[in-house]
Amino acid sequence: MGTASKYWLLVRIDSFGNCLTQEVEEAKAFFNHNFPEFVELDKISDREIQSQLMQWFKSDLTRYPMADICLRCFISSQIKEICLELEQKFGRNHQFTSSDILPLVIDSKLPASHSENPSDRLSVTSRILQTFDPNKSNLSTWTLRIVKSDRLLKQFLLEHGIEQVTDWMLLSYTNPGRLKRILSDFDRTPAEINQAIQLLSFYHQIYRDQLFAHRKAGDKSRYPDPTPLQLQKMAEELSKIWVFSAQDVLEKLKNLAQLIRSDRLRSRNQSSRFNSLKESSKNIPLQEEKPNEQSEFLAGYLHHFETCLEQSVQQVIQARFTYLQTKKNCKAQNFIKALHLFHCQGVPMKEIAPQLGLNNQPQVSRLLALKALRSDIGRRMLLCLRTCVLNLAKCYVDPLQLLTLESQVQTILSEEIAAELEKAKKEAHIGHNRVMNNQLSQAICQYLDRRIL
Repeated sequence: MGTASKYWLLVRIDSFGNCLTQEVEEAKAFFNHNFPEFVELDKISDREIQSQLMQWFKSDLTRYPMADICLRCFISSQIKEICLELEQKFGRNHQFTSSDILPLVIDSKLPASHSENPSDRLSVTSRILQTFDPNKSNLSTWTLRIVKSDRLLKQFLLEHGIEQVTDWMLLSYTNPGRLKRILSDFDRTPAEINQAIQLLSFYHQIYRDQLFAHRKAGDKSRYPDPTPLQLQKMAEELSKIWVFSAQDVLEKLKNLAQLIRSDRLRSRNQSSRFNSLKESSKNIPLQEEKPNEQSEFLAGYLHHFETCLEQSVQQVIQARFTYLQTKKNCKAQNFIKALHLFHCQGVPMKEIAPQLGLNNQPQVSRLLALKALRSDIGRRMLLCLRTCVLNLAKCYVDPLQLLTLESQVQTILSEEIAAELEKAKKEAHIGHNRVMNNQLSQAICQYLDRRIL
């Protein structure tokens, strides 16, 4: 429900960046003529009015211009409210005001003509009007979705340490290995880490798997809050080890999500990799009516990237270990020890040699065969990731589009994997005081830590 004046009062930004509210007389006269029964009411049916305005906007050439303006006026007031809410929620702690973000998402004026240059970036308001369906949503809700998914606004919020991704989405795309690394980085005890991994496992079994099954069946719901029944089931599973209530489970899940969020923001500040993934994802033609799906797709991509890397590392190292077991001189055990010393402890090859009873650095280099190791991991990873990404894309694109995606996906993934392996190669060539921060070395160390050296 709302007041009629929202359909003829336009919120805009002037040339100095100030927020102004302007009465559009033509829009007011148009509204009063076509909706006289709502003019004097304190509460009106926005759904009914918007449905009629959208009908004229799409199919009535005579009424289209004024219907467009009325809708733009309403949208402008909603955008202002969204920006004020973001300021109230985050502004004080993250040092910004609504005046900083409003110019990113609101128009400076009504368009001179009712068409925009196709080569220009569509304004937020125009994207809302082009994608809004009054039969599926109300205009307030749809405006909120489009505004919060806007690239410029999201980038601004990220630069101020704010990521608009739900806790439940973060937890759904976090695997136990990554959670263990994050909790270790935040100095959690082994007992706390074990408890968190158990909780995440039950969350995946009870919440995520059920949600993904519904989505495969055609339900495109986002990531809703876990239901009381789901939380109770998690508590019951955990009660076999620890005594938790459903409320305890909810609080612990939120705490885990906050740590994951902090780690993501810290990683994003340290690396530009997220931006490269973002650019790569532009080649995946997501459906226009679902503006938040790029964020979901990227989260899914990052999850599969890490999972495929971990699987490929395990497969390649195990295959190499099995092969070396057929050789003499304890080569298999020396290979595992050398990997751990080199990647996890930063020990140079010339210092590894005497620890393994070898004569010199070249012998260690031949034993590790890092170039071949990276190449084998890259090939396995590409096969794994290609399959995962194409399966992921099925949730977001028309089946016919998948036929044109395969070559694009192959190229994009090859470049991403090559970039990550190149980081590992460069770090491997550094001499003393090496700290292996690349994902390949981290995956190798996680795998080696799980097996007996």
